Amino acid sequence: MENTTIEFRQLIGSEIEHRLKALPYLFISSFKGIAVQEQDQLRRSLKEIDASLFVAKNSILKRVLQKLELTELKNLVQGLSALTLGGRDAISVSKALVEFAGKSENFKIIGAYVEQQVLDGPAVKSLALVPPREVLLAQLAGGLKAPLQGLANVLSATIRNFVAVLNKISEQKK
Repeated sequence: MENTTIEFRQLIGSEIEHRLKALPYLFISSFKGIAVQEQDQLRRSLKEIDASLFVAKNSILKRVLQKLELTELKNLVQGLSALTLGGRDAISVSKALVEFAGKSENFKIIGAYVEQQVLDGPAVKSLALVPPREVLLAQLAGGLKAPLQGLANVLSATIRNFVAVLNKISEQKK
């Protein structure tokens, strides 16, 4: 029986390790005192953005983090911890977690690992304030478009003025 338990823990550890290697970010949150209905609600909202939340034993989690050389994250794993992985991007996941934390008193965002940096809870909340990728791209396109539009207006005004002068000259000759 004990061998089976060890094998099961190793299997869970290898699955967590595989998931962590595949994704460039993860979020750690405190999951203590969350009702099942709230858990389901959070999981559904995360599923909409292709993210998943799961709970694992801290000892297994710490062993995997040590193996992946993410020792800074080991200190964040305490109590009943949940990992959130996946999603379109780290910003959309942080927004979903921060939104849920605002609704649930017991849910606390402990930290995250994003772009090879460890973030604490307040930094994750700041990350959630960043506009989505699509909005940032639209702002960039708008920023690039404005000078080009100004140049087009200046050039068209020059041509328009030249045509107006030609029209005046042709009217005077008539």
